Amino acid sequence: MDETYNGWTNRESWLINLWFGDDWTCVDDVRATREWVEEQFEGLESWIQDFIYQDAINWAELEEHARELEESA
Repeated sequence: MDETYNGWTNRESWLINLWFGDDWTCVDDVRATREWVEEQFEGLESWIQDFIYQDAINWAELEEHARELEESA
């Protein structure tokens, strides 16, 4: 059974790219996004955190995508 989502590892990784990927020009942009997302997550009420599976985000895949964008620019 294929567990990918729209060509990404999973829905969580796809959503991060969907919402933030248009602004990325390099790997550092992905790292800054990760830092921001983690900070925002910590500020959420615990019951809201239960709805988000943050550990599923494949940051390595997102960084690789940013590398490819940078190389093709």
